Amino acid sequence: MKIKSYLSFNGNAEKALNFYAGVFNGTVGEIYRYGNYEDITVGDNYKDKIIHSDLHFNGCIISMADTMPGTKADFGSLGHTITVFCDTEQQLKEIYGKLSEGGQIKCELCQPCYAKLYAEIEDKFGVLWALIIE
Repeated sequence: MKIKSYLSFNGNAEKALNFYAGVFNGTVGEIYRYGNYEDITVGDNYKDKIIHSDLHFNGCIISMADTMPGTKADFGSLGHTITVFCDTEQQLKEIYGKLSEGGQIKCELCQPCYAKLYAEIEDKFGVLWALIIE
């Protein structure tokens, strides 16, 4: 069994995809766009939006897409957290710095009883990330 996060955005999935590729030194897989599917009717301004994409990094995959026109995605107040188990302090701090750009730190870097190092950031897209070294 495995679990994969799938993030839906309100028309800015491509910006998010490229941002996260930089954060995690990942590679973007094939991008599927609404305009490539005749059976899906969208306006001309939405044809270039992403219907599905994958970001690959360090053996992980996160999928991303834009919502259908007229549908609004909302990550909610602490309703979804992506936890990244980092290998080193340097790796955690690098990711922390990148995700913090334009975002909001929810929990500063700290050493709680359950981890060697921990932090939480809500990034500029509204996604909550927990970074941890156990």
